[in-house]
Amino acid sequence: MMDEQKRQEELQAMKRDIFESLHCALPGIVESFDAETQTAVIRPAVVREVERQGRFSRSRDGTARSRPFVPLPLLRDVPVFMPVPFEVHEGDACLLVFADRDIDAWFESGETEVPPSGRMHSLSDGFAFVGFRTRRIVDEDTSDG
Repeated sequence: MMDEQKRQEELQAMKRDIFESLHCALPGIVESFDAETQTAVIRPAVVREVERQGRFSRSRDGTARSRPFVPLPLLRDVPVFMPVPFEVHEGDACLLVFADRDIDAWFESGETEVPPSGRMHSLSDGFAFVGFRTRRIVDEDTSDG
């Protein structure tokens, strides 16, 4: 029975490791936008939780304690999706979506390409969908009249 419990714990740890390194979609904030290339520098609007020595931190009474958080890196040269042309500004909200595979060759050529690396769901392969309005922005707009 202990062997099965240990196996289940190992599988759960492996699953956690996979999901912690997998990037599918994140909210982001535009830091800068290049209208000529239609790309932006995006700051992910979430932070990453840091594990200590591969385990959750525990307080003296055994309860889980908050782990430290670190910001995700700025994402550069992110293609921006705009179905209707409009201006993109610093501070605009966006949704970052991460490709299943490395997009570098496709982004350069626009053609079907073999991915140049084995990257999967990497922060380096994000797309920005700009135009989302956070509740704070909607509330400010409606209170201005």
